[in-house]
Amino acid sequence: MKIDCNVNNSISHPPHPRRAVPANLPPGAFFFFSGSMKWFCIALFTTSVFLLSNALHATDDDLFQKIAELRLKSSAHGRFVNELLVNEPKFDPIEAPIQTAIENDPIDYEPEPAPYLPTVELPSEVETQEFPSPQEPLPQPPQDFTEDVPAEEPIPPVPESPGRTASKEKAVQDEGGPTYEELYAPKVPQRRLGYFFGPFIGPVFPDDSAVRKKNGGKEGYQSDTGVTAGLRIGNDFGFTRIEGEYGFVTHNIHSSGKSGDVQLHNLQSRLILEKSLGSRADLRGGIGLGLSFIDKNLGSENYDGVGFSYDFLLGWSFRIMDNWSINMDYRHYLTAAHENYDRLQGHVVELSTSFDL
Repeated sequence: MKIDCNVNNSISHPPHPRRAVPANLPPGAFFFFSGSMKWFCIALFTTSVFLLSNALHATDDDLFQKIAELRLKSSAHGRFVNELLVNEPKFDPIEAPIQTAIENDPIDYEPEPAPYLPTVELPSEVETQEFPSPQEPLPQPPQDFTEDVPAEEPIPPVPESPGRTASKEKAVQDEGGPTYEELYAPKVPQRRLGYFFGPFIGPVFPDDSAVRKKNGGKEGYQSDTGVTAGLRIGNDFGFTRIEGEYGFVTHNIHSSGKSGDVQLHNLQSRLILEKSLGSRADLRGGIGLGLSFIDKNLGSENYDGVGFSYDFLLGWSFRIMDNWSINMDYRHYLTAAHENYDRLQGHVVELSTSFDL
C-alpha cells in the first residue's frame, strides 16, 4: 500500500536533535554533503601517505649517510690512536721562570752600614836608607873543609805497660760497642793467673804403725780415723801451680790397753800440673815434699821427732767465679822413719778452695 503525503517545506520547524543538517536544506543535500566529505577524506589520506612515504625515504637516506660518516670517523680515530701508541709524542720541556728571593720578598732590606776603619796618613815621600857595601869580601872556607855534624841517635820506642795496653784495648772495645757474642753468650768464669790462697779440710785414714822403745823393742798400735786442716798459698802460671801449705793432722791410737794420739804439723811445698776438661773444670795431679813435726803419745810415754814428708795428689778443680774455685783431691802421704817411731802413712780426702789475689 502506497501512501502519498505532501510535505510543506516552507513551514519551519525545529531540527531533529540527531541531525546536524538544517531542516530547510533541499532534498538530497545531506547525501551530497556526506559524499563530498568521503572523497575529501580519501584525498587527504592519499596525500598524507604520499608525503609520509617521501619523508621516510628521505629520512632513510639521511640515516644511512650519517652511519657511513660515523664509520669513517671511527676508522680515522682508530688510526690516530694507533699512531699515538706507536710513535711516542715528544714535548718540549717547559722552563719555569726563575724568581729570586728579592723579587718575591716584598720587604725592603736596608744595607748594613760599613764598619768604621781609621785612616792612616802615609807620607808622600819615603826615605830610603842606603847601606854601605862591604869593602872587603868575606873569608871563604877552604875547599877541603868538612863540618863534623853529630849523627842523630834514633829514639828508642817507649815500651807500653800492660795497664796502658789494656786501657787501649778497652777504649777500642768501648768505641766499637759490645758484640753479639758478648751480649748473649753465657758468662763463663775466666781463669786468672797469679797468686792465690785458700783453706782445706778433710778426713784422714792413717795406716797402723809402731813406736820404738829405748831398750830397742817396738810396740805396734792401731790407728783410728782422724782429721786434717790447714791453709795454703801459691802461684798459678796457667797449667802449672806451685804452692806451699801448713797442715795439721791428728788421730787417735791404741795398743794393748793403752791409748793415745798422734799429731803432725806439716810444712809442705807442692808442684801441681792441671789439664783443662772444659770452660770450668780442670783435672790435676801433683807431688809434694816437706817437713813433718810429729808428736806421738801412747799411754804415759811420749815419742816425738822431725823428718821429711812426701805426698802424691790427684784431684779435680771447678771454677765457680772468676776469682774463686773449689778443689776435691785425694792425697797419699808418708813420712820418713825416726829413731823413736816407724814411718807414718795414710790417705786423705781433701776439700779445699782457692781465692785468686
